Amino acid sequence: MKRSIYIRLLLHLTVAVVLITCLVGALVYRYTTAMLKDEVIGANNELLLQTSKIVDQSLGEVQQIATTLALNSDVQKSVWFPWNLEEEFRFLKNTGALFDERINSSNYVHSIYLYSSVNRKLISSSGITDMADFSYRQVLERFVEGRGTSAWVAASMLTAEGARDNVISFLITVPFNNVEKKGVLLINLKEDVLYNAVVNTNNRKLGNVAVLNGNGEVLSYKDKSMLLEQFEQADIERISHDKEGYFVETIGGKKMFVSFLSSSFNNWIYITLNPHGELFKRSNEVIRITLLISVISLAVGVLLMVAVSRRHYQPVRNMVQALISYMEKPLPKAKYGDEFGFIRESIDRLHHENEEFKTKFRGQELILRDHLLLNLLSGKTADEEEMIRQLNYYRLDLEPCHFLVMAIRVHLNGDMLRSADEQVRNLIHFQIRTICEDAIALFGKGAYISWFHKHDVIILNTGHCDVITPAIDKAKELAFRVKNEVTSKLEGVNVTFGIGGNYELITEIPLSYNEATEALLHERIAGIGSILSIHDLNVNRANRNHFIAYRQQVDKLVGDLKSGHLDKVKETKNSIINQLEHDGHFGLYYKNMILFHLLNALLTAWVELAVSGEEPVEQVNRWHHEFAKLQNLEEISLWLDCIITCIAGDLEHRRDNKNAEVIAKLAAYIHNHYREPLGLQMLADMAYMNSHYVSKLFKEMTGSTFIDYLTDTRFREACRLLKETDRNINDIAEATGFGQKQNLIRTFKKMIGLTPTEYRNRDVLDRLESLNMND
Repeated sequence: MKRSIYIRLLLHLTVAVVLITCLVGALVYRYTTAMLKDEVIGANNELLLQTSKIVDQSLGEVQQIATTLALNSDVQKSVWFPWNLEEEFRFLKNTGALFDERINSSNYVHSIYLYSSVNRKLISSSGITDMADFSYRQVLERFVEGRGTSAWVAASMLTAEGARDNVISFLITVPFNNVEKKGVLLINLKEDVLYNAVVNTNNRKLGNVAVLNGNGEVLSYKDKSMLLEQFEQADIERISHDKEGYFVETIGGKKMFVSFLSSSFNNWIYITLNPHGELFKRSNEVIRITLLISVISLAVGVLLMVAVSRRHYQPVRNMVQALISYMEKPLPKAKYGDEFGFIRESIDRLHHENEEFKTKFRGQELILRDHLLLNLLSGKTADEEEMIRQLNYYRLDLEPCHFLVMAIRVHLNGDMLRSADEQVRNLIHFQIRTICEDAIALFGKGAYISWFHKHDVIILNTGHCDVITPAIDKAKELAFRVKNEVTSKLEGVNVTFGIGGNYELITEIPLSYNEATEALLHERIAGIGSILSIHDLNVNRANRNHFIAYRQQVDKLVGDLKSGHLDKVKETKNSIINQLEHDGHFGLYYKNMILFHLLNALLTAWVELAVSGEEPVEQVNRWHHEFAKLQNLEEISLWLDCIITCIAGDLEHRRDNKNAEVIAKLAAYIHNHYREPLGLQMLADMAYMNSHYVSKLFKEMTGSTFIDYLTDTRFREACRLLKETDRNINDIAEATGFGQKQNLIRTFKKMIGLTPTEYRNRDVLDRLESLNMND
């Protein structure tokens, strides 16, 4: 045996532990990263939203200041009037003083300028400046040349000391919405003061916010050197489209987590930058811990492999040796490669031997079980207690009381009946048994017996039914279910059910079975595929009288059909259908029985007149199959019209060929049985014809009526007896079917004008004369 089983087992376990640890670590890393990302995104979005609101509010105040200044009369005069410092210095001085007041009242206003296109000069709190000397000239000229009436821009301006200050400027036309832009009011904000006082209010807690214009140019940030390079155009387009979100960007050679928010106030972009590595530091720690645990698990697993293999191998080895000692024939080594494989194969062999024994034992029990069921049906039972004990022993799914028996007759089509493949037929019966057992399981408890006296039998427990009628209805429901399933699944197969009565004792099962088989006898009336109940036959006696009345109408219909009266046949058929449709005495069961009886009667008449050598079975089966598919009385009536017309045509054709044969057989029967009492109705019944029709045929084929033909036959035989024998008149009358002497005398006088005695004497005289003449 190989000892590697333990090493392989523990190696698999160790690998599984390592894989699970890595998987859990990956999931924890993913969860931690997602949690940290959500936390950062939420905090940054809150910061950006607060900053956007504060900045928008501050910029709104600046715009309000600009609007107030633009409406000032001195500012208006400074825009429209030429600047003559000697004559009109007052409004310029007021304008400069107004600007100086606004600058002093604000913490972040750097300077205010008013440009007049009429004078090509600017005025501020510090005096008048020519356009050519203005350090912020390029920004002002772009605004003047542009089509907008207001704008926010960022730039740098030279101070009086020659230094540069970063400013954010707001430019607005004076007067408002003037396309020609006669004047421009320029308000410069101190970028660093505005950033620290307004933008970066939460620097210590959440980080820094940068302000960009719609083109991605930096307007304000604590360290513009970090953002000397503009964001890529794709990032700007994404920011403009999404309005709010995040992305990862490398800035200054450093991977940064960028959150952004686009303001609807002036399309400025607010972003906050966080070092990506610092944010997800804890996630990386999770990976390191996971790898450490995996290495430790692998080391522990290797140690366990060695320890367990040495400590636990010997008991298993002893078990294997014990199994080998009890084996007569050792197992082939090809089937196993280690100790556990050997043990498994050994147990499988024991299980297989046990199953073989159990199979043989079950086979014997099944035979005895079926024998018990056969005894129950045949009445060859012991006392009731013994039968109940056997039911319990064989674990039959039957309660010891309340039983109902159903007999099943299986019908196969002509091809199956002629089939020599017994295996196919057995398979069909097995499928029917399976369908029945499934239906029994839905019904409750019961047992199925195959091929008992040429019937399949079902024994049902009806203890869960309160009265007889529900039990019968339940049985009919089961039969209907089985019948539909058999006809749908097995082509060319049909079943007829006979349902016996409901009995309480187990010894009364044969009574219910006999009633079920008795009900099956009525299949010739109801037709194949019927569900016949002894309960219906015994209880509905009033229905039986109605049934006889319907049968009489069917007999009349068949008689008219044989006589060739097609109109009367259809009239009688319509009357039967109409009565069935409106008859409240009959249920669906008896209506179906009447319809099947009508169909069978029509087909019987058609088959009886079949020409010798024909095989009408296939056509009859087809008509039965078509009839079973009809859904309502209207369809049945129309279909019967077609069948009647078809049968009438066939009968007319066959009648021409068969009438002569029928009359010849009747004439031969008269010649052989003229001594017996014969009547026209008796001969008509023998030919399955109407008596009037037979009389008509007799006249057409023989030239005489039935009575004349019978009388002539008897008369000729009487003449022969009178000539050839010496029997008296009474004997001859009895021997020739006349019965009494007076009937014979009356017939002779009618036929030849002589009595029988005179006929005999005359014949004797004629012979004597003949002898004399010969002498």
